[in-house]
Amino acid sequence: MNSSACCLPDLSWQPQLACCTVDPYCLSSCLSDEVCKYVNHRPTCSANETFYRSRNYKLTNITRIIECRASNMTMSVGKNLLEFLNYKPSASSLLQPNCTKAVEDIVQGQRVYSFTAPCKIDKCVNTIEKNTSHVTFRNTLLIPASSDSGIVTVNDLSLDFSCTYALNLQSSLLTVFKPVMSSANLNTGNSESKAETTIAAYINPSYTEPLQQEDQQQLSMGSTIYFGVSTNFYDSDFVLRVETCFASPTDDSTSPTKVMLLENGCSSDLGQYIQVFDNGKTKEVRFSLVSFAIQGYDTIYIFCGARLCLNSTGTCSGCLKTRAVIEDTVQLGLGPFSFIGDSSSSGSSTVMSVAFLAASMLAFIFCEINWTI
Repeated sequence: MNSSACCLPDLSWQPQLACCTVDPYCLSSCLSDEVCKYVNHRPTCSANETFYRSRNYKLTNITRIIECRASNMTMSVGKNLLEFLNYKPSASSLLQPNCTKAVEDIVQGQRVYSFTAPCKIDKCVNTIEKNTSHVTFRNTLLIPASSDSGIVTVNDLSLDFSCTYALNLQSSLLTVFKPVMSSANLNTGNSESKAETTIAAYINPSYTEPLQQEDQQQLSMGSTIYFGVSTNFYDSDFVLRVETCFASPTDDSTSPTKVMLLENGCSSDLGQYIQVFDNGKTKEVRFSLVSFAIQGYDTIYIFCGARLCLNSTGTCSGCLKTRAVIEDTVQLGLGPFSFIGDSSSSGSSTVMSVAFLAASMLAFIFCEINWTI
């Protein structure tokens, strides 16, 4: 016998006495606003009513802690004061009741219940406000009055909370229902950390308006699509580099029909159709593509080979033939993209000619040579 679990109800295990005692004894130290007492016949750290009554604490004194993380927001409320004020915080919920459950924790020296909601427009009945530079996610925590004693003395409580994020490649993807995007994990060498990397399509050069899936097959011929690739790998010694990108009329990346877009980290056509804005300098890569059709096909798919690059090597940016081992490069793909317009008009700059296609295929074959360290 070495714990209260071994004692009869309304008895506590007292380590110093090595026996069960009538006086409540909590094995874990209670906080400054708590006392140890029996709850459901077991010793429990609970709200110290004398502590709160002597200070005349009211609803205005409730602790509210909001944490804004990369992909979710957490609202924490003080457990003990709410219970003293005759609320039942353990039964609280967000606007969508089954979205999340209360998690008891100790934050900043106080016992709290925490509720976490993903920052996504279609999750937990979030509402969003968006301008040209920031997006704000809002939700409401609903705290019911306690009816455990059979008497309800207060009204249910609603607490609004929000998190605001600067719009960037990642946060802007959270503002639409179904962005055109895909993800994969890059090779991190000896690191145990994952390097989840995402490629997504955008419709504006500031990368704040993601292309939505419902629109990806009705794009205007000749319009510009902006592509962003980003990784969450934490190591500051590494940057993200996209080695190659190509377009294919099918979702088979091994199809022999390909149009090279990026080679050795740079535009394959000196900027006529493809412009590279950032590559191999940060954890983000950005490039744009003037939409085109491959003769004889209605759709195109985009495939890019990306890898982590050790910045100190000095070979992460620029138009360089890398000697990275083939296993270091991971392929990301998006599609299909279809375009509205007369792709049969002769001389159209948005229809890849047979000559350009043949040249691109030759370049692709050349780039497929494996360079090893």
